[in-house]
Amino acid sequence: MPLPTLRRLLLLALLLAPLLVLTGARHAQAAETRKVLVLYSLGSDSASAWQQLVRKGLYDELAGKRWGDGPNIFEEHFDAVRVGEQAALDSMAPYLRVKYANVKLDAIVTENHLAAGFLNSHPELFPGVPRFYVNHGRRNWRPGDGEALELAPDYGRMLGVIPLVAPGVKRVVVVGDQSPRVQEWIAGVRAASRPYSKQIAFDYWDRQSFAELYRRAGMLGGDTAILMFATYRDSAGEIGQPSEVMHKLAAVSPVPVFTHVESLVTPGVVGGYVLSGEAIGRVIARILHGQPADLSGVQRYIFDHPTAERHQLRNLPPEALLRNRPVGLWELYRWQIMLGGTLILLEGVLITVLVRVLRSRRTALAALNDERNNLEDRVLQRTLELLTVNSKLEQLATTDPLTGIANRRRMTEQISKELDRARRYKHPLALLMVDIDHFKRINDTYGHEVGDQAIVAVAGALSAAMRSIDLVARFGGEEFVLLMPEASLETAGGAAERLRETVSQLCIDVEGGLSISLTISVGVAASYPQEAPDSPSALLVRADKALYQAKKDGRDRVVLNAA
Repeated sequence: MPLPTLRRLLLLALLLAPLLVLTGARHAQAAETRKVLVLYSLGSDSASAWQQLVRKGLYDELAGKRWGDGPNIFEEHFDAVRVGEQAALDSMAPYLRVKYANVKLDAIVTENHLAAGFLNSHPELFPGVPRFYVNHGRRNWRPGDGEALELAPDYGRMLGVIPLVAPGVKRVVVVGDQSPRVQEWIAGVRAASRPYSKQIAFDYWDRQSFAELYRRAGMLGGDTAILMFATYRDSAGEIGQPSEVMHKLAAVSPVPVFTHVESLVTPGVVGGYVLSGEAIGRVIARILHGQPADLSGVQRYIFDHPTAERHQLRNLPPEALLRNRPVGLWELYRWQIMLGGTLILLEGVLITVLVRVLRSRRTALAALNDERNNLEDRVLQRTLELLTVNSKLEQLATTDPLTGIANRRRMTEQISKELDRARRYKHPLALLMVDIDHFKRINDTYGHEVGDQAIVAVAGALSAAMRSIDLVARFGGEEFVLLMPEASLETAGGAAERLRETVSQLCIDVEGGLSISLTISVGVAASYPQEAPDSPSALLVRADKALYQAKKDGRDRVVLNAA
């Protein structure tokens, strides 16, 4: 090899060596990136103001990169706010088991009490992975499978800020509900209120309906203040979102309303010494980086400035965070205004240049615009065609081709949906299983065409007799299923008798001037979610048993399954 060529190769190797080392280091670092699963109790940011604050604090802290590149974060939401706690708990374990079967996690972090209780009750999930229970809501809890990170609320400061900023207050009304967590907070307030017992009277409203709460709050006097905890349910069992309850209370109350969590400090609510969702999020960020958790700053003074001004509060702590405080335009947008002025000057120059260039390209742009419009029209037309085809396919997939009513697939899906709705609203749900009597004899004697006529006739009679909210489906052969939401066993039994009488009046004309009379047997079952939840298969089995008994007892009758 010539000497100049050898020198060039050696020089190239020296230049590439640092790049190869850096690339290898990056690959090694990527392979060692921590994988952490975060379980949130309250759902997505759109469903929970508290969850929105927690995630804001988490990602603000991660964006600072104080400890290097961030971990690989997996996030899951129980969404208890929208679907309810039990439904969220029932579906999470199998979902996590399948989704993370091949993911090797370095840590699991839960936020709030629902996620903490779930993870602690499932030791079989992610065995050996360190667990961190943040803001778990249990007093003096020491889990055996992880680290509990719970800051005891400072009830002294929570109460002390009220006479500090509103010295004229002689009465404090503490609002909550009967849930164990809220009752623990109320007990903390009772203990912390003793030093103020000579100057302030304390009332505890935790056994009233929401309507009664708003009515009583609207009549409070000027020397009173309200301290409200996050309230989800009233004495009548009505469920409400804490933010909505707080908003309505503040709207009717003539006195200042204080609270204990940052997510409830909204316009109309004074605020106070609260647990900060953003600070909780920053604690979680430290855990994700493998850093020691610091809970010292998760409680702070936060006030809504316009509300504090309206109630003439004073002596606000100097370290307090004031929300919605008016700020002058120049102070608020100084750099934006300066940057905007500069950009306007630059845009003037650029516009002058662009106008000259665009004049020569006007024809080309017009043609391009026409082509784009044509393309959009074609895309829109194709999209509409696909939507029409998909709609027809969906209809075909859920409709019985012989009778035109729903098929087995459609009925099975609807039973699951109606059972879920029945559980949610505690309403009954009835199911009728109908079978054409002696159908095999009709087929064997007169042929399948006459048998099909009988099936169509019965399907028409069932469809004509049902309510708008009912659903009738051909479940297979000569068997039909009728689903009746919000119907008790007795109501469904009466409807079944009317159906049986209607079908008994049907006649099918056959060759030779003969007519065939039809009868049906009906089995009826009902689900009462407030007593014992049913599954779709269990409800169908009970109705089928009732139908079998009707057949056994001689057909042309209705049998109720009251089990």
